[in-house]
Amino acid sequence: MFSYRSVLGSSWAITKQHKKLWIFGILAFFLSAGGEYQILTQILNEDYGASIYNQIASGSSIISLSFWSSLWSVCISQPKTGLIILMMMVLMTGFAFLILWICVKSQIALVKWTKTYLNTKNKDKKVSFWDEVSTSDGKFWPVLGINITMKVALILLYSLLSLPLIFLYFKDSNFTILIYTVFFIIFLPLAISLALILKYSIAGIILEKESFVKSLESGWKLFIKNWLVSLEMAILLFLINFFVSLVCVFALSVIILPIILALIIFNLAIPLYILVIVTFLLIVTIAAALMSFQTSAWTILFLELKGDVKSNTVKAKLERIFSKKTKKTRKTKK
Repeated sequence: MFSYRSVLGSSWAITKQHKKLWIFGILAFFLSAGGEYQILTQILNEDYGASIYNQIASGSSIISLSFWSSLWSVCISQPKTGLIILMMMVLMTGFAFLILWICVKSQIALVKWTKTYLNTKNKDKKVSFWDEVSTSDGKFWPVLGINITMKVALILLYSLLSLPLIFLYFKDSNFTILIYTVFFIIFLPLAISLALILKYSIAGIILEKESFVKSLESGWKLFIKNWLVSLEMAILLFLINFFVSLVCVFALSVIILPIILALIIFNLAIPLYILVIVTFLLIVTIAAALMSFQTSAWTILFLELKGDVKSNTVKAKLERIFSKKTKKTRKTKK
């Protein structure tokens, strides 16, 4: 019998017992940067419309033509300097691609090892970071494509949602606020649904060895069939995220911040540096564990939905509650 408690319990057990996955968790965190929960923070940001307008006006949203014309001028007038700049750009691009490769491979490893550790017979298997990062299994490009699709689609949705805010930036009016509210009601569910579909698509590529197009198709079908279960899981994970963040903020403001202020007042530099470093590492560790937990939860849910697609035994909590009430009313009528 499907239950959220079993899904979350299994994902927590995997996260707690296999702490090596936390390394993949923090790297995958930089790739996803909060996933569907980032949608809420971006859309609810009241300065978002103004920032988009400023980016468009300044040309900083993309590499401007002035940059390339300036670089061309430098290459013509000072060939050595231009060559050095080009070499630095190539090195920086190569380094950025290396980081991207490691982050995507970490995301793949998290999903793959979650399925492996679900089988208790595999609990003693060891994860090798080098093997996971260095192995080329053909999944990198499709998974990267899904991540890029997610970012591009969400940016487009953000931009469309921000159109009323751009007008509101110039002229405050009730009509603009009404249009923004309508846009918000339409695009927020679309953005969250898209993020969940692409989560299933990534799992389909890694676990089902699906192609890029096939994974999008199967992710769409899986979400449409189980949209209520998916949204309930997203809400549960959001609440867990919110609670952990609240505890961290409380600990920082009530415990850590007063100690930092005291160390600053008494001019104790070395203990201050140590405390800041320890606090930073603690936050990174919590973020890594949380990312591992969330990825495990979505992977386990994907496996549950895939395994029960024919028997149709996976039902949302609301669906089960209303079905029980319907049965009771039928019995009372009889």
